[in-house]
Amino acid sequence: MAEYEACAMGITMAIKHQVSRLKVFGDLVLMIYQLYGEWETRDAKLVPYNVHIMALKEHFEEISFHYVPRDENQMVDALATLSAMLQANRGKEMTIHVRQQTKMAHCQQVGEVEIDGQPWYHDIREYLKKGVYPPEAIENDKRSLRRLAADFLISRAILYKKSANSTLLHCEAQEIMEEAHEVAFGTHANGHALAHKILQAGYYWSKMESDYCQHKRRCMKC
Repeated sequence: MAEYEACAMGITMAIKHQVSRLKVFGDLVLMIYQLYGEWETRDAKLVPYNVHIMALKEHFEEISFHYVPRDENQMVDALATLSAMLQANRGKEMTIHVRQQTKMAHCQQVGEVEIDGQPWYHDIREYLKKGVYPPEAIENDKRSLRRLAADFLISRAILYKKSANSTLLHCEAQEIMEEAHEVAFGTHANGHALAHKILQAGYYWSKMESDYCQHKRRCMKC
């Protein structure tokens, strides 16, 4: 039902802005094909939503519904996360400017280790394991954490991220550094040299070189 509500709200906003031609994109196959008229709406809870949206369609010269796979529907996920983080005043319109990044995504991603010394996924892991939030978290922070945690799971004490194709992804930065430093390359080289070797092996994260320098300082053999 949440998807139907979001769809109805979006179409209503388009009507208020006097849009005459509209393309609606969604990653829920059932809803898109029901609104497109390919599938019949049988769920009694969804019928009123379907009827309402069909009535809204009359306000447009042209309106169409298109299915987009979830992993290609990144803008919706980004806006949903943003809405959970912002605390806007009721009844007040807010303009959101969207700008294209000037750098590749991997150049601006979250580092492996944060200022508090904990890995970036620490809060997610603690929430999944114990159901607890960071001490300083406000309600918006808690809501954002729940949304993030929905994409992760813990299996045999290992945190995995669920991808769109159901593949489980595991963060291996620490293991890669240890292997590069002590096993595969067989040398205790400096941070620059080992970072270069890790790059050649096909791995990258934004704080790779500084993380490796910290790892090297903790090595008893160096």
